[in-house]
Amino acid sequence: MDQNSFDNEPYLVEQLKIGQKEAYAHLFKLYHKELCNYMTAISGNPKVSEDIAQQTFIKIWDNRSKLQIGKNKLKRYVFKVAYNVFIDSRRKKNKESQLLESLKQQAYLEMTEVDSSLFEERLKMVEREIDNLPEQCKKVFIMSKREGLKYREISEQLHISIKTVEVHMARAMKRLKTQLTSFL
Repeated sequence: MDQNSFDNEPYLVEQLKIGQKEAYAHLFKLYHKELCNYMTAISGNPKVSEDIAQQTFIKIWDNRSKLQIGKNKLKRYVFKVAYNVFIDSRRKKNKESQLLESLKQQAYLEMTEVDSSLFEERLKMVEREIDNLPEQCKKVFIMSKREGLKYREISEQLHISIKTVEVHMARAMKRLKTQLTSFL
């Protein structure tokens, strides 16, 4: 078959309709590069444009038997199919993005509902464990963590050395960590 015959657009379309692979190869060679440039201008992304061009030629091949193209309208048809493929892919991405966002929000809401009851339960456990600390240890811990006092200030108020404050804090933290890790 003579490649020059494909330069006759109606003949090219007829050959495409009957599944002539050389006609398809000619169509691809004829418009692929220009179509990629067009889609890059629209999408701003050469990788996306290549994907759209490929999907366009696949769609044309899949629907070849139904091709209804007016005289000298093949290029317009190819570019319109590409534009529609691009729009469809954008819609699909938007739907996926909305679905993902919706799932994230739903998961977050469920997590906060579950977390609030768990949080309250864990807070009660922490309070119980703090109450179970030895008296001096408990005082030091509360002054440091709840009242925000520095070790020096605690040592002055309780008339103990800074080193003793450090020992009490280390003991309190170790005990709380040991007791609470089994619950949390």
